[in-house]
Amino acid sequence: MSIPASETESLKRASSRANESEPKWLRRQRRLFTNFCNAKLADRDDIPPMTDILEDIKDGRVLYALLEVLSGQSLAPLGKIKKPKAGKELSHIDKVANLSISFRYIHQTTKIVGIGPGDVADGHSSLVLGLIWSLIVFFTAKDLGGLDDVSALKKKILKWCQKRTEKNPDVEIKNLKDSFMGGNAFLAILHDVDPVGSPYEPTSSASKNYQKAFDDAAEKYGVPQLLDANDEDLWKDDQSMVTYLSELMKRLPEHGGDKAAGPLRWANENEPKAEDDLAQLCKIPSVPDDPNHLSDCQHCANVLKDLASNKNLKNVQLILPDDKSEISSPPFVVASLTAEPQDSVPTVLLVADYGVEDGSYLTANWGGDGSAFIPIYINEGTNKRLRAAGSASSKSGCLALIQSMAALINGKNQDQDKFPLNIDLILACGEAKDYAPNGRIQQFVTSQYANKKAPDYALVDAPGIAPTLTPDTYTVAFSCRGYIELEICVTIAQDTTKNKKGGYALTPPLIDANMGLCQVIAGLRQVTEGKTNPLMKIPGLLGFTSSNRFTKALEASVQVSAEQLSQDVGYYPNPLAVMPSKTLPEQLCFQPGFTIIDWQQDTLPIKNDIGSLFPSTSARARLCVFLAPGFSHDKAITLLENAAKSAAEPWNLNLEIQPSPSPTTGYISELADSFLNKFTISANRHFANKRAVKLIASPAFVPLTTAVSRALAATGTYGIGINDQQANLAKINESVKLSDMHDSVKSLISLLANMNAVPKFQKSVDVSSLFEAS
Repeated sequence: MSIPASETESLKRASSRANESEPKWLRRQRRLFTNFCNAKLADRDDIPPMTDILEDIKDGRVLYALLEVLSGQSLAPLGKIKKPKAGKELSHIDKVANLSISFRYIHQTTKIVGIGPGDVADGHSSLVLGLIWSLIVFFTAKDLGGLDDVSALKKKILKWCQKRTEKNPDVEIKNLKDSFMGGNAFLAILHDVDPVGSPYEPTSSASKNYQKAFDDAAEKYGVPQLLDANDEDLWKDDQSMVTYLSELMKRLPEHGGDKAAGPLRWANENEPKAEDDLAQLCKIPSVPDDPNHLSDCQHCANVLKDLASNKNLKNVQLILPDDKSEISSPPFVVASLTAEPQDSVPTVLLVADYGVEDGSYLTANWGGDGSAFIPIYINEGTNKRLRAAGSASSKSGCLALIQSMAALINGKNQDQDKFPLNIDLILACGEAKDYAPNGRIQQFVTSQYANKKAPDYALVDAPGIAPTLTPDTYTVAFSCRGYIELEICVTIAQDTTKNKKGGYALTPPLIDANMGLCQVIAGLRQVTEGKTNPLMKIPGLLGFTSSNRFTKALEASVQVSAEQLSQDVGYYPNPLAVMPSKTLPEQLCFQPGFTIIDWQQDTLPIKNDIGSLFPSTSARARLCVFLAPGFSHDKAITLLENAAKSAAEPWNLNLEIQPSPSPTTGYISELADSFLNKFTISANRHFANKRAVKLIASPAFVPLTTAVSRALAATGTYGIGINDQQANLAKINESVKLSDMHDSVKSLISLLANMNAVPKFQKSVDVSSLFEAS
């Protein structure tokens, strides 16, 4: 392809006059190609967002990165790019040198001529726009079947548009320009792909039709919004139309029709039955940490098994503990979507917990209305709720997973011979120790995949993740912090009653134990100008860098200030060891921190003046320590012990340090963009204006999701759930908003029914690359 040499000089002259009176076509293409480059380079950490491609392309870095993305090849063998120093711009010579690397590749592959590095560095707008257009045509033609030129590309796009709109009698596609005037053709194309989710409802306003179509394509299929919907004449620009339509053609599913339509209808029709099923489950006091109610846990598991069987799930089993002579721990319920796993499709594992965590529910009453396990309906209409112990924190999550699988089975189209994925279901229940490293939950999940391929993705019901950061939202969590409880004890008296009746020996140093413990705790924090500030001083206990993809994903999804948290939930930063240089979501989700959750002191039981000299002879503090996701809890314990001993050493204190029985490392899963984008789109579709959908990291430890992640290291594991401020999770008056349960079911259906466009999970996280240098 080429920019004809005869036109080069006239294009340069046109470029120099652009600032005086820039024509519409030039403004339109400047905006188009800026948006195109931003979309293609969104995942490149080395390229910041662009505002004007004609300026941003001058130093060579954008063109270099764009060629790497479009070609899928590295340009490193052709030369190394020079980067500007902080606060300075590259010289013209360096810009041309950078651009020359890209032009070596261009001349070897695309054969574009008529423009050189100097033209780009000098900012000849028409030539630069012509270059980008030629690159788009070359690589798009290659992606769509190795077409020869722009004419062949246009013919293929035209034929595709005609096929997509043939069911709409009021839309006739004759060309790629005025046939799209008014926006009806865009709406018709999207309606062909998803008749239910994208109804064909054009208005008399072209800009509204354009905006509706562009938003729909972006949210559902990730098509970048390259065009300005307010530009009602956008169809007049040939390059704009070909560029945008080619993106539509590449990203929209090959065959029309929404595979979720039938399952969604089934789910809607069966909502009343689902509410009855939930009420039945909530009546069962499945409290795993109470031995007297293990039989209730088994009863609940049996009810779940029967529900799954009656809804036609396959391979439904109730798996009892190894020792079947008596009930020693709650059973598992497992099921699958198909009797035999299918080849060459992704596998998704769905996991939930049917246990109710607090045994105090067993004796609670509603003042004459019955026990906490008797479901009570409150409110009406869209805010109808079911109040019962465990209704939101466990039972509705289990039922939502069963209901979504049942909808796929019972609501599938008659001509659908297979599913686009495999689905496995595990419903678990356990007390705290069962979720510990190598605990019963982890071991069971591992055993389920001992003789078959591990799932690509695991979705774990986890309501109430990060409610302070994302209140009243539907959340998808990709990580959580690790957790340790640590008891530090300082003593100055030794009990010698075994040697001498009533004997106590004071041990050096002669300092009040309470004061000594204060010195130890203060030593875990840095001191600035004689004052202790909240910054931790535990060498080697690291947090994440601020420039990795996870911190960027969190910041893009969550914006919250300390003032807002203080107002909403009473957040107060000083008791926490925080990192002042980090954003609040970042330090709460990706940095280590500790706070004191208990402090006690003892005195000498002797009748003399020693007690008045030393008010406390022993003092102990219990610390709650959070670790950055993936940071080893064993390593953290060693670092904490060393730091505490170092702080005690100047005072020669007698120190005992005891970690909690079940410390644990937090999990983190790779950001599988295609899967997460599709899930977010699906959830947004059904929660609509009721709840925002947020991709988040959890500041707190999440036991079930972590146990699954440990068991399936090569699986993309994500927690899903609702932060409902009215749910009162794990409290005596817990309740679930029934529309939330139904919308959760529909979100899963829309995701799972269309998994054919989602690739298998590619890679696990290299955690070591995320931490800041010590």
